[in-house]
Amino acid sequence: MTMNARVMETDSLLTPKEAARYLNLSVSWLAKRRLAGDGPIYIKTGGAVRYSRAALQHWMKGQQRTSTSGS
Repeated sequence: MTMNARVMETDSLLTPKEAARYLNLSVSWLAKRRLAGDGPIYIKTGGAVRYSRAALQHWMKGQQRTSTSGS
């Protein structure tokens, strides 16, 4: 079994609705971020958008800030 297969087994993929619930954000917010290219990394297969929990956690860590000024 490859590493990717093991990751997929242990890190089930979430639908946009599940990912939005996980992040406490709206489904439409995630859709807008996909379009803008600055949201969480996602997988698109057969027309379906999916998110891994690991990618969502990684994205959340990148959103941490120590100040409200600047970006």
